[in-house]
Parts: sequence; C-alpha cells; structure tokens
Amino acid sequence: MGEAKKKVRMKDIADKLNISINAVSLALNNKPGISEKTRQQVLKTAVELNYFDRHTALADINHLDNICLMIEKKNFKDTRFYSRVILGIENEAKNNNYDLLVSIIDKDEHEVPSSIELGKTSGILIVGSIDDELLERILSYGIPLALVDHASFLINTDAILTENVSGEFMATKYLIDCGHKEIGFFGDKDFTLSFNERWIGFNESMKRANIPINLDYCITDLVEDYVLKNDFKTVANIIRSMDKLPTAWVCANDSAAVILISALRELNIKVPDDISVIGFDDIDLCKITSPNLTTMRIDKKLMGAKAVKNLLWRMENMDQPNQHVKLSVNLVERESVKKVI
Repeated sequence: MGEAKKKVRMKDIADKLNISINAVSLALNNKPGISEKTRQQVLKTAVELNYFDRHTALADINHLDNICLMIEKKNFKDTRFYSRVILGIENEAKNNNYDLLVSIIDKDEHEVPSSIELGKTSGILIVGSIDDELLERILSYGIPLALVDHASFLINTDAILTENVSGEFMATKYLIDCGHKEIGFFGDKDFTLSFNERWIGFNESMKRANIPINLDYCITDLVEDYVLKNDFKTVANIIRSMDKLPTAWVCANDSAAVILISALRELNIKVPDDISVIGFDDIDLCKITSPNLTTMRIDKKLMGAKAVKNLLWRMENMDQPNQHVKLSVNLVERESVKKVI
C-alpha cells in the first residue's frame, strides 16, 4: 500500500515562499493587504503543492461567507449564558450575510475543525475557554480569529471580554454600602479567566474598604462541579461545617448563586433576612429564583455581536495589533440583598 498523501497546509505554502501564513490566507481568500505579485505566487505554489486537491472549497467563492464558531460541548449546552452570546453572534453574522459553521470542541482530543482545515471559513470565533495547544494549531492556518469570553495568558489574539474585575468590585462595594463587612466569595476562582478576575475584583474591593478578607467565609473549590450536578446538598454540608457564616456572599456567577441559595434554604437559612447573596451575569433564572437575584448584568447578545464586528474588522486589518474589547456591566437590584445599616 502506498504512503498516504501528506496533507498540505497554508504553512507549507508560506514556508516555500518564505512569507507569513497571514499573507497566504489573504491571497487564497482574495483579500486586500498583499501585492498582486505575491497573490499570484501563492496561487501558483498552491497548485504545485496540490493544496486545492484537499481544499476544493477554496475554488468556491461561497466559502468566504462562512464563520466557524468553536465551542466546548458543556458551554454549547449552557442555555443560561452562552446561548444568548451565540444568538448575538448569529444575528450579527446574518446581518452581514455570513453563515455560521458550528463546531463542538472536545477538550481532550484537540482536533482542528474540518471547515478550517479545508479552507471553508474566512473567520473563526472561539466561544469560552480553549486549550493553548489547540489555539496555537488553529492560528497556524492564518485565518482571522477572535476569542469570546476568554483570553490566553500566553497567546496574543483578539478577544471580546467582560469588565469582570471592576464588575465584581462594584458587586462587593454594593454589599459593603449596604452595611456588610463579613463577606465571603462563593465560586470556583480558578475555573476560568472570568472567575479568576471576579475573585480579584472581590479582593480589591474589600482592600479598598479596609475590610480584612476572612478566607474561612470563602468557598472556592469544586463549586462548578456542584453547579453542573445541581448538588446543593454538598454545598449545604460545607456550609454546615463552617464555624461562623458571613452576612453576605458575592458569587462568581448567577448559577453559583442559585445553588448557594438552594443550599441555604436546605439549612433553613433565609435569603436575604439571614444572609445576602449577589450574583453575576443576569441570566433569565435570576427573575424566577426565590428571592429574585440581585446581580451584575452582562449584555450577552451584545458580546456576540461585538465579536462578529471585531472579526469582520480583523479580516480587513490582519496587520493591525490584536485588541481586547471589554464590555461594561451594571448592577441590577432585586430581592436577595438586605441592608444591615
């Protein structure tokens, strides 16, 4: 049996011509930003290397109207937050005559979606977290890309984010202004970049108010496991084992806050009469949980729309520095916080 034909990538063309992968991408996608001479050299080399044999979609102009949306399975199933972000992406893409090619990421397999490998997309949006190794592989294709609700510490890309630090700072300050001084943090602080930034915002707000942080009030491990499994009973057991409880908890997100309230109810602890709780995100559940949840509102559809707008700009400005766009948040007062002044 003959040796399998090697898959030709944009990087192979770039290496042969000693030019950047971005230049190859611009040429193959008929984008401005390179000379006509370079464009013709790229196309000629692509034919010589049989690139189009495995990327026949590039011969069809319609592939320029596709955006690949990559997202982990658990986030794709999230009907509370990411579904709204995806709706914003979908609407803005449609307004600009682009279709979405959704690809579910398996975080353990590190597979590059076929729409990227076969050149069927002119832009990539990665929603939620992604492993740096996979991100680096995807970037090697030279296709414009933006991260949504995530940024890598090691790899520089465009990213659409939330003002998490200042948002959680404001949430904590709101509790302090309501008279609370014994405040804990409830959330898996190392689970995502967003949660870590919210932990930082909580710490900074307490520091500015000259209130010592009591780590005994903070529950910061495995919280996302409890949230995903709706395991409020384990949370109740953790709270039951605490020597003393805070008068208020600031949470990493609304889903954590809802589990916390359920756990407190299990212990016959009333919110907000006994303990106040504030969330983050303003998911639909905030309005139906009892009591209605005070939280920090993120415009999730706007996040998705901004991601598409950023990506379309990047398609025409490949040589410009990467940028992080951060969306502001605002306080939504409901019934889960009590003034103790």
